[in-house]
Amino acid sequence: MTDRAESGGSTTPEKVAVIGLGQMGGPMADCVLAAGHEVAVYDISPTAMATRVANGARQADSPASAATGADFVCIIVFDDAQLVEVVSGADGILKSLLSGAIVAVHTTASLTTIRRIAETAAECGVTIVDAGVSGGEDGAINGTLLTMAGGPDAAVERIRPVLMAFSKELVHAGPLGAGMALKLARNATGYIMMAAVHEAMILASAAEVDLQLLSHVISETGVFSQAMAPFLLGGPAPLGPDDSESLRTMLEHLRLLGEKDLKQAVTLAADLGVDIPVTDLVAGSFREVARL
Repeated sequence: MTDRAESGGSTTPEKVAVIGLGQMGGPMADCVLAAGHEVAVYDISPTAMATRVANGARQADSPASAATGADFVCIIVFDDAQLVEVVSGADGILKSLLSGAIVAVHTTASLTTIRRIAETAAECGVTIVDAGVSGGEDGAINGTLLTMAGGPDAAVERIRPVLMAFSKELVHAGPLGAGMALKLARNATGYIMMAAVHEAMILASAAEVDLQLLSHVISETGVFSQAMAPFLLGGPAPLGPDDSESLRTMLEHLRLLGEKDLKQAVTLAADLGVDIPVTDLVAGSFREVARL
């Protein structure tokens, strides 16, 4: 491998390869192009590539071709298998990247896969940064994603100008894997809350309550702010001997109130003949939420 010259700073424009031009990757590539960077693109869809080529991107016929000459690579593919293929497959980016290049993995992948491809890339002098994004398609289109990065400080700072082309904020969460762990925790929160709302709809519907009223009440009574209460309660660890008696009393009250309300919801569901398994599970484990 030929080392890149140390410049002491990033050049403008950067040479960037964007691989994966789907719902998120396409708009992200558009943002990188709009920021004035020199962009090469690859996707299995010729139409997706043509849209970016019309805006000045270079079309490649493989990930390796897209990465040729690139300082930075952004990967936005579907899953772990596609990610591994793009990085180290027969036509993967490691076939052409020069030592010193940095690869940002935006694909939501397991930490095991992230670490494995990072080890393989390191053998070629290439640094992997995990860089999960949140904000949906609208955020990608508008360049207002929140990007959660994990990796060496120097690498994250070097690729920052590229990531900020499509981000409103770049959060450096810690070492390799920290960004993806942060995103996975965030995603779990969203899906669990979605399941909770789904079960609330089941319960309200079975009780013949207008769902628009349920939506209104949830929106107007701070339910989602209430869901953030564990951050105010000192974190997830159980109470210890150093915690105050007043905190213990407050949390015991929270436990009693939460268990009562949840059990009443489960009882109502049983009376109505509907199943709300997430609520039932939380009713049985709310003591842990209250740190008791």
